[in-house]
Amino acid sequence: MNSLWTKFRKKKGRKDFRKRVYMHASRDLKTRFLLLALVLAAHSIAMVMFEDMNWWQAFWLTMTSASTTGYGDISAASFWGQAATIVLIYGLGIALLAQIASDYIELRIQKKEMGIKGQLEWENMHDHLLIINTPTLYTESYLERLVDQICNTPDLAHTPIQFLTPDFPEGLPLSLRSYGAVHQTGEATNQGALEACSADKAKFIVVLSPDSQNAHSDSLVFDTLHRIKALNSTAYVLAEAVDDHNRARFKAAGANAVIRPVRAYPEMLVRSLIAPGTEQVLEDLFRHQGDHTVRLTVSIRDKSWAEVVITLMQAGIGTALGFEDTKGEIVTQPKAKQLIQANSLIVMVDEDIDLPDSQSLQALFDTEL
Repeated sequence: MNSLWTKFRKKKGRKDFRKRVYMHASRDLKTRFLLLALVLAAHSIAMVMFEDMNWWQAFWLTMTSASTTGYGDISAASFWGQAATIVLIYGLGIALLAQIASDYIELRIQKKEMGIKGQLEWENMHDHLLIINTPTLYTESYLERLVDQICNTPDLAHTPIQFLTPDFPEGLPLSLRSYGAVHQTGEATNQGALEACSADKAKFIVVLSPDSQNAHSDSLVFDTLHRIKALNSTAYVLAEAVDDHNRARFKAAGANAVIRPVRAYPEMLVRSLIAPGTEQVLEDLFRHQGDHTVRLTVSIRDKSWAEVVITLMQAGIGTALGFEDTKGEIVTQPKAKQLIQANSLIVMVDEDIDLPDSQSLQALFDTEL
């Protein structure tokens, strides 16, 4: 008999148990709304039957009684009408209304707390910026600067921001929440975490390196990229690589751009999102290999910036980025026709370029174009 019952009884799935412990307030609220509707309908029918009221009068009396308003313009006069009001309205209706109000408040508090703690699934979010992982060191300060830069970038100013990280189980810092950022508590390598963040609907996805000093972080980033690719996401994906040798592997795994984790300059990350390719130029500024910047000591008086740039390019030296004026201050990107007074130039050059000596360099600018 027990085996027969086991065979035919309905199996309980994970979702059934989840509703009992996770969304019980929502289920209770729906049940009590249904019971209240039945009670109100029964009382309205009773008023029509026992008090000889029309349907509108019956409904009006039912609602004013249930809400404890009691205008007194209509009331039950017969014994059975009064008895029905006592049982249905005073005994059941008002109690149900109180329970509904309590459940609603509990549900709102529960959802707000779950949202703060990153336990809600943001299924309706789309065209957002999803940031996966957070740095091990100076986490909050770096994220504040990153989000501030995102919000102050016109192309990203109105883009929703979501984090996927295990680092804030009690909620994002207020400094981040004040920007409207939300988060999901978890790791991208966990099954279903990316789906909960609507990664397939994101416009941008940034996969940060958890530890910028540990090459093992690259394996976590690589796994995350594969999972994003499996979702067929159309997002522009930017990933951080600790080891330069992993750049090609990251791009093969679906990353559109790969940069080093430069924690001091979150602006580099943001620029690479809105102007793809700039990350390569910006990275070159920080190293000597490949294109890099140098300072050339040369005296230039009353020449336009356009003349300076053209002179350097025609001589095959490099591209001028700025200059040091006679007061010792650095000026970047001046107007093309601006006449400059410079003591030195900041120039981007290639590592294979043999720079001219100081006399040859000075001679280039002593000659009129």
